[in-house]
Amino acid sequence: MTRPVPDFAAPDPAAPLIVDAHLDLAWSSLANGRDLARPVAEIRRAERRTRDNVMLTLPDLARGNIALVFGTLYAQPASLSFAQDLVSAHPGGYTTPAEARAQATAQLEQYLRWEDGGHLRLIRHLQDLDDHLRRWPQDAVPGVVLTIEGADPILAPDEFDWWWRQGVRSVGLAWTGTRYAGGTGDPRGLTLPGRELLAAMREPGALHDASHLAEEAFWEALDLTAPGALIASHSNARALLTSAGRADLPPDRHLSDDMIRAIGSRGGVIGLNLMNSFLDADWTLQGRAVPVRVRDQVARHWAYVSELVGWHSVGIGSDLDAGAGREESPEELDDAADWPRLAGAVPEEHREAVLGGNWLRVLRANLPRT
Repeated sequence: MTRPVPDFAAPDPAAPLIVDAHLDLAWSSLANGRDLARPVAEIRRAERRTRDNVMLTLPDLARGNIALVFGTLYAQPASLSFAQDLVSAHPGGYTTPAEARAQATAQLEQYLRWEDGGHLRLIRHLQDLDDHLRRWPQDAVPGVVLTIEGADPILAPDEFDWWWRQGVRSVGLAWTGTRYAGGTGDPRGLTLPGRELLAAMREPGALHDASHLAEEAFWEALDLTAPGALIASHSNARALLTSAGRADLPPDRHLSDDMIRAIGSRGGVIGLNLMNSFLDADWTLQGRAVPVRVRDQVARHWAYVSELVGWHSVGIGSDLDAGAGREESPEELDDAADWPRLAGAVPEEHREAVLGGNWLRVLRANLPRT
């Protein structure tokens, strides 16, 4: 029997190609019971939500010229700690490494089902990336690089090889603290297993994602990460988020100026998180005291980081649909089709690099050739 071909919108050949380095696609699908092979509009009509309205689905990515994304394997812990007021809680959070692994493998299986159904292409090797970029202008099938957010699903450092063989090409050791490192709201350094995991990641060439990593662990990890392999997929400038002193937004969730400089000096890229709470600390879902706009807060964060490390070190890591959605996003962004509006926050001569080229450079330097 012939498999039906998914219906994708045609990309705009005149617009810059976009790479979004942080989307919780499988988590969004499984935690919310969403079929992300359907269009955004169809899911919104069915769900009729007043918050957390879906922003992105697989067929809609091409409407925003989003050719490639980093898709997470994110195991949600039983305690949400710092994020309790930022995201909607879901039952069934993990309390053991085995439970974390079960969540992540269920999400891995979801990506594989999507790949088998022709809804996406998993990017495992450099040749996959080159092939995808040749085909995408014609077929609009999105490419996905798998990344683990919070390393507790990796039962032991020597198990990383199994995850690598499944296609994982990037790992963030922490979300909140994990067995491997301190994380947001948990100021600790690397554990011995954390050091061993970084060594296991370095051998095949995996990216090390420092988003959520406690600053103590960040500095310990620098010399353990291969040159050019350190990134922060979805983090903003801490210096711009200190005004409100909110208990639900620990200062260590985002990057200090010195951390930003360290990533940039090592050839890495920092993806801007587009959640309103992470763009303006005076914004909350309950109060919405300030409007959040691409031309204001988004432009301000990108300009600040680029002043420290240059426009070649910034990109997109939206994190939208990670327990948030339309109501928690900048005013100009209604759904995936609006991602090209982000270009207005970047000087024209740097738009192609910031919207996608910088992430492609990092992938070309780190993906295995075979």
